[in-house]
Amino acid sequence: MNKLIAFSFCAMMLATACNSSEEPKPQAVAKKVETTQPAAAVVEQKVAPITMIDWQKAFEMNKAGAVLLDVRTPAEVAKGMASEAAVNVPLQELPQRLSEVPKDKDLLVYCRSGKRSMAASKFLVENGYTRVFNVEGGILALPPKN
Repeated sequence: MNKLIAFSFCAMMLATACNSSEEPKPQAVAKKVETTQPAAAVVEQKVAPITMIDWQKAFEMNKAGAVLLDVRTPAEVAKGMASEAAVNVPLQELPQRLSEVPKDKDLLVYCRSGKRSMAASKFLVENGYTRVFNVEGGILALPPKN
């Protein structure tokens, strides 16, 4: 089962580029649940929604205790993070480092432009996380510091 999840995650990463796109707000993720019925009978089960937020809302939530989760690569992070308080778990490492991501806090997921963070958000929801927020536009949409 873990190999199937890892394979699915890798396939999702390969299909995902980090380009900006319009995503609906909030977005529910469908999770397939296998049953003891024949292979053709697969049940779609709705899981927690992924809510799209902007940076202003993300910073407000972060001040209230939400975790900023940066899913960019270490090379990208070296150029700067949204906040010193942000946690970096690159998308490609997320399956192995899932235990480092708290389930009891709101997660504010961001990347460069929003595609990898959406992939990470979907992965988190599929793995039982219920308080997932994707920051629209990623670090490219980060307002300049005053």
